[in-house]
Amino acid sequence: MIDEAGRLVKAPFSVNVQDQKTVAMLKKWLSDSGYNAALLNDIKSLDKPSIKTNAEAAARFQLGLVLLESGKKDEAMAEWRKALALDPNNWIIHKQIWAVENPDKFYKGDVDYGWQKTQLEAEKSGP
Repeated sequence: MIDEAGRLVKAPFSVNVQDQKTVAMLKKWLSDSGYNAALLNDIKSLDKPSIKTNAEAAARFQLGLVLLESGKKDEAMAEWRKALALDPNNWIIHKQIWAVENPDKFYKGDVDYGWQKTQLEAEKSGP
């Protein structure tokens, strides 16, 4: 599940359409616009400091896009790394950094999702 800021807040899960609890959850999610918000609030309450931090991360991400478009790849990467430090669960920022550093994993043939999972695990475990 991805929240409004593009952060991965719930890992992808398998959907078994024969499981009645799963079907009921999906029906509620599709029919009740407030249900997704409730799920997100259950996962992590949004407090003012995190909103401010996420806003700064989003701004730094956007600045990085402008810098990359201007041919300033190193400066763009620096901004994205600052953004990721502010919002380490932001899947979009992770993927942008990876795509620029490893274009072969994104733009040659199929996207290598297994590689992305390995990268994420390696980043979480540290250097």
